[in-house]
Amino acid sequence: MKENNQKILIVVLVIGVLIAISYLYITGLDKLDKIESQKNLNRKDWIEEHVKIQDSVYGKNIKEIEYNENIVPFNMLYQEVVEEEIEKLCKDEYSIEEPLMIYNPYGTNRNSINIYFHTDDNLKLEYTIKVDGVDDFTKVLKNEGEDNLTTNHAYQMIGFIMGKKNKLILTLKNNKDEIVTTEEFNIDFTTNKSSVQTKLKMESGESKEELSDGLFVMFGHDKAYNANNYLYDNNGILRAELILEDYRSDRIIFLDDEMIYSYKEDGFIRVNRLGKIEDKYSIGDYTMHHDYILDEENENLLILANKVGADTIEDRVISLSLVTGKVKEVIDMKDYLIELYDKAVKPEKNTYGGDELDWIHLNSLDIINGEDIVLSSRELSTIIYVKNIYRNPQIDYLMTDSSVLEKTTYKDLNYQKDGDFVSQAGQHTITYQGKDDENQYYLYMYNNNYQGARTRPNFDWKNYPGTGTYQEGQESYYYKYLVDKNEKTYKLIDKISLPYSSIVSSVEDINNHYITSSGMSHCFNEYDGEGKMIRQFNYTSKKYAYRVFKYEFKNIWFL
Repeated sequence: MKENNQKILIVVLVIGVLIAISYLYITGLDKLDKIESQKNLNRKDWIEEHVKIQDSVYGKNIKEIEYNENIVPFNMLYQEVVEEEIEKLCKDEYSIEEPLMIYNPYGTNRNSINIYFHTDDNLKLEYTIKVDGVDDFTKVLKNEGEDNLTTNHAYQMIGFIMGKKNKLILTLKNNKDEIVTTEEFNIDFTTNKSSVQTKLKMESGESKEELSDGLFVMFGHDKAYNANNYLYDNNGILRAELILEDYRSDRIIFLDDEMIYSYKEDGFIRVNRLGKIEDKYSIGDYTMHHDYILDEENENLLILANKVGADTIEDRVISLSLVTGKVKEVIDMKDYLIELYDKAVKPEKNTYGGDELDWIHLNSLDIINGEDIVLSSRELSTIIYVKNIYRNPQIDYLMTDSSVLEKTTYKDLNYQKDGDFVSQAGQHTITYQGKDDENQYYLYMYNNNYQGARTRPNFDWKNYPGTGTYQEGQESYYYKYLVDKNEKTYKLIDKISLPYSSIVSSVEDINNHYITSSGMSHCFNEYDGEGKMIRQFNYTSKKYAYRVFKYEFKNIWFL
């Protein structure tokens, strides 16, 4: 019996050793395969071999790109190879009757088709997308010709509805806006499903004004990671989905005829009107959070960032040169508000479940004249104006209820309220607006009206009546201040009641309309100049969307 047990034990040990050897062998092969795949991704000849333009299932006129599963669209060699393959095809004389059409060739926009053809005369192209049960989507496309007239036509058409049969109507017009010819194509996207709602529920408000032109862009739907940029029209129909790698965008920057936006937590892409990635930027040892803006005068992006490995988070501003790609730390708020940093109480875990101290929680910024910036601190319910950011940064003033700065030496920096109102609490998207009087200007924001401050658990909120908690609150507000530099005061001159959102929110003033996003209420809205709601869009989400802005995309896709 004992001898049999020994034999069984030996057999089990031998089998275990063989399994271990097999596992190590397979794991080793996997690692070698990954190393080899990574090498291949840096070889243009390998990518050329594994990228093909072929017929698609979407329609007889539609082609698509087939590529190796290890290739991602953010590979710049992939972008280069696709462009070259398209150029080869375009040597043939495609016409409006038989154009070259390729579904999302550069992998940056799921709801798009690129179209290429030639005409004998200088013309422009208008297109319409028709889907049963949905209002038509009609746009005039932007081209590179003088007066938007050309013989060499190359465009990215957006607006197709995934999961549906689409009819595409192409209309060529001359310089007198007369129709030259029209062609129709059937495109079947029933097998291509979107990951989010293709139609939002809507509620009409009391305002009778028309919605402003443009597309609402939803950033960070449901969660920051694996969330693309979703573009909805004025009828709540999903018209484009800009693909990201692993992190939401916070806004889209428009520079000339290109778009710049973050595609991962430490990188940006610059995309042209055809959807091709023209350049990529890395921010090195930093990761981004909450916001970035364009400093056009200095050709920089200013970015709210975390330093990798630091003990604190959400307290730094960095600059990224769009010319050289150089990254520089501009501001570490601990250097300027050390007393408030020292007063912070470290919770067991921060908002994100980590151990870093989130003592100030910067969540938005704006640039003034290429020299100064205005920052929003959610944790301190404070607006911070910093001057001379590139040369000798200094805090010019703070703007908050005086109770926030008690027992600090910063009280003299605080501007005083002009009037009887409750100062902002937990605000987002602080935005600067100039005024003719150089000593006065406006600041507007989404005032969340939220009394949250994890690192100040003993703070007395008595000066903030009506503020809500993380889960519950009556209402948030659009706030607009008139700031007087001489008097060192701020006055509330405009206020709009908004659906309550303790966090994740935004407001945008465009053409005297207000675009707002109340993430915790799962809606975004447009209001007229008098603060009356025109329309509310409601979406489903396990958590929320981070923010919503509206853009016209002129000189990118449309005329």
